[in-house]
Amino acid sequence: MHYDIATDKATEKEIDIIVPATELARFIKIEINNLRKDLSLKGFRKGKVPESLIRTRYHDTLKAQAMNGLVTESFFKIITENKWRPASRAEMKNLKEDDEIKFRLRFETIPNFELDDYVGIEVFQEEPLPEDFLLEQAIKELREQHANIRETTRPAVVDDFITMDIEIFENDKTKENQRNLKVRIGDRNLPDEINKALVGVRKTEKKQARVDKQTYKIYIKKVEEKVLPNIDADFAKAQKFEGIEELRKKLLENAKKIEEKRLEDIVKESLSNILLERNQFEVPNALIENEYRTILQRSNTPDSESNKERFRGPAEKRARLDLIINKIADKENIQVKEEEIMNLVTAMGVKLNDENRESIVSYIGNVLTKEKTIDFLYKNAKISKKSRIISPKEDINDTRSVRHRANRPG
Repeated sequence: MHYDIATDKATEKEIDIIVPATELARFIKIEINNLRKDLSLKGFRKGKVPESLIRTRYHDTLKAQAMNGLVTESFFKIITENKWRPASRAEMKNLKEDDEIKFRLRFETIPNFELDDYVGIEVFQEEPLPEDFLLEQAIKELREQHANIRETTRPAVVDDFITMDIEIFENDKTKENQRNLKVRIGDRNLPDEINKALVGVRKTEKKQARVDKQTYKIYIKKVEEKVLPNIDADFAKAQKFEGIEELRKKLLENAKKIEEKRLEDIVKESLSNILLERNQFEVPNALIENEYRTILQRSNTPDSESNKERFRGPAEKRARLDLIINKIADKENIQVKEEEIMNLVTAMGVKLNDENRESIVSYIGNVLTKEKTIDFLYKNAKISKKSRIISPKEDINDTRSVRHRANRPG
């Protein structure tokens, strides 16, 4: 095999390859032997079909498979020799067959880049929110979790639930009918015009709203309100606590853990952004496209020019960050054990089989490696505490000296 590098960019390679025709014949022979093992034809026992008959009957298939084998072998020899890491599959162009087989391979590669300093990155971390605020929010969430829904005859207000029939008109023609649709007033997924129209309605009322070019005719079938429980001694006992103080203590304990995790995640996000700022390099289009498709899939969003403009930038950053994290993991020899992968597979309830095992294990391994690497960066970062801006509610009880307080007008 002989090859010339026609294009040698940081993330793109084009290689002109010349291979003797005898090499293709070698691969055809390999394919014949592979096929013959399990082949049964009328008049011949399994594995005993003559080579000449196989060549004649399966000529096109054998040649296609042999060419694929030849191209794959050439590709891997070239990337190994040049120490390139492919970021995409190789695309074959300009195939010519004679005494020699000539073709061009185009593919993308992961660029070589030097890592900027990543150990001891200086970042700020906010102080935790006050314990009384955390407890207040925890109690609020607990009440929401145990809320009851009941029908009411009063006018509807924000956060009430409305069951209704809707008929949507456009150009005086019915475009859509929805029956027994249940919505919450204030839901941001609803058009503002609908939310406004529903405030104050009662059962059996009819309303009409205009949204862009469409007219919504609404019939109210039910108004329901959310009833929040009191968090008292009776509630605490119902939740298997000895009393209200034990319940409040447990709520605060859990809230502090959640707050600690929230602050840690903010620092880790800051570390990721600093890595992106410090390590600027070209990212292969194949990796950006893969991240872009992932964003669309997870957000259930269609591909369009506007979405490409919206998500292409974030996709590039994600792909670049993955390359940076992987390089740090290699440099620091951060590895994930098979036991760790299988524990997560079990925890996720994923069932492995011969078809999905390799892809799932690889995906989870990459996720765990990224998490471990981010943890490494977090543990080795220089984290300085940053005072929060004091809210008016906290300011009443603030006893710190003036120079430690947030600056405020007046």
